[in-house]
Amino acid sequence: TVKHENVTVKPDVEVAKEAVIKLIGTYNSVIAEINILTQNKPEIISEITYFTDEERKSAEERLGMMQGDMTLNGIKASLQRLTSNVYAANENTATKTLAQIGGATRSGTGGSLEYSRLRGYLEIDEKKLDEALERRMNEVKLLFGFDSDGDLVIDSGVAHAMDANLTPYVQTGGIFSTRTSGLASRITTTEKNIARLDDQLKKKEAELKAKYGQMEGTLNSLQQQSNSI
Repeated sequence: TVKHENVTVKPDVEVAKEAVIKLIGTYNSVIAEINILTQNKPEIISEITYFTDEERKSAEERLGMMQGDMTLNGIKASLQRLTSNVYAANENTATKTLAQIGGATRSGTGGSLEYSRLRGYLEIDEKKLDEALERRMNEVKLLFGFDSDGDLVIDSGVAHAMDANLTPYVQTGGIFSTRTSGLASRITTTEKNIARLDDQLKKKEAELKAKYGQMEGTLNSLQQQSNSI
């Protein structure tokens, strides 16, 4: 007797949903850190409700520390552009943006304006995300990464674009590593210069004390002579 079994294979929607939410959460953490470092606005920290007291204190110490830094501001601008771009795997693809699956930057709700929503963070519409994953899973997959030229290598999509954009900064010998090494070298040189100037200052102080001591002795001698006369 041959027994037949029906097997249904389908994507794990929950795992996919968690991955999308984690990506957006990490994205928001990066944007928050850039905002803290490049802007001297205390409200940036107070708007972040998930900070612990220790994290809030640490953020306050770093607030505006790298204000005007072109590298960090450039990263933020690039990430905002990449997460709002259109990614079409083919002409029949309907899901082309993060906003279509519930991940988008919002400037306000209704008629009110919330300044925290102007800082580049992404918000998640879970209902929209659930619907996209249930009905258009393959298109959601292609939105994050697809092969555009048929060479079997993923070369487009929002996740691929973000990875390609950030890799030069964080890879070994990359932009951050080079800048950190450069700053460390400058700090070492500055510390040596400070130590050298301190030594010079101490020598000068000792020299002046000796000269003024001699002068004081001479003046005392003249005063004694004057009194005698």
